[in-house]
Amino acid sequence: MDFMEIVLLRLDRIGDFVLGIPSYRALRLARPKDRISVVVPSFAAELARACPYFDEVYIFNALWLLPGYSLWQRWLSAWKLIKFLRSKKIDLLFDFRYQSRMDPLVAGLSGAEQRVGYDLGWVSSFLTLKASQPEASVHQVSRNLGLLQAFGIISVDKDLEIWIHENDHKSAENRIPSQTLLPNVPRVMVHVGAATPSKRWGTESFATLLYEIHAQTQAELYVLGSEGELPFVHEILDGLRCPVVNLVGKLSLLEVAAIAQEASLFIGCDSGTTHLAAASGAPVICLFSAANPVEIWKPVGAQVKVLTHYPPCTGCGLHACDRTDGYFCMNEIKVEDVLEEVKTILAARKRKA
Repeated sequence: MDFMEIVLLRLDRIGDFVLGIPSYRALRLARPKDRISVVVPSFAAELARACPYFDEVYIFNALWLLPGYSLWQRWLSAWKLIKFLRSKKIDLLFDFRYQSRMDPLVAGLSGAEQRVGYDLGWVSSFLTLKASQPEASVHQVSRNLGLLQAFGIISVDKDLEIWIHENDHKSAENRIPSQTLLPNVPRVMVHVGAATPSKRWGTESFATLLYEIHAQTQAELYVLGSEGELPFVHEILDGLRCPVVNLVGKLSLLEVAAIAQEASLFIGCDSGTTHLAAASGAPVICLFSAANPVEIWKPVGAQVKVLTHYPPCTGCGLHACDRTDGYFCMNEIKVEDVLEEVKTILAARKRKA
């Protein structure tokens, strides 16, 4: 065989996949003749299949990374992935995760000839190359590239990219009612979803923001989210006294990126969709929870404004806030502060037009 079989484990969320794009590109440039495959969860498969740096995409939902599963179910899920990896003849495997002790164990038992991951103690004993855990202030893009650097692949290109085709633009535009396609009117996309309750802004805040944006800028408003977030969206839109285009659950990831690329502004919480919009080049306002360190996880793009607060519990990493004193960091992000940023960005784009 004249090429190496390389497998990447990218088992986490959409935002993690997006922030790993510079590392996929660097690996392909360093290994142009090798066969590179990636293992991703089902919700990231669309992006992985569009990525030109992979030869094959495998889909696996790692239950140990999802809430609501028993210890037995998590171990069984890990064993299933180990068996799958061992059924392949893998020359080199990279595991980009460092947040769970299960990850280096799976990578170490994968059967790959070379197994590269982070040093998380004894669970990393079966890795052939253990990278030191990244420093606390290093952004996730650099953390991904750092794993490759430990293997000897060095890249300073941290630019993100999204692979949007003309068909994505056409299919996305076809989902927008034709009467809303007005010239010289700003399009503002508002994504209301978040992966965890600790990252979600309130329904009243979103409703007030939508109303005020329309009242003060006359922008066309597009509300986005996943199908599972429809009840949350209904709470926002019920009684709302301004027109919006409800695209919740109607767009693929690449269609979202296509619309975001043409939008005047994208507003969203710390979510994979916000990372996707930023990577597509859209101006982004990110409403960032203190659950995760902003210096590590903030979206990367040409124009990204992050609004956040830094309470003493910053970096808690919790699925849902457990404070009992009524404080919630997302409630500290005020509608009027978001609205001022909206008007500033739209005014600047109008001057450039």
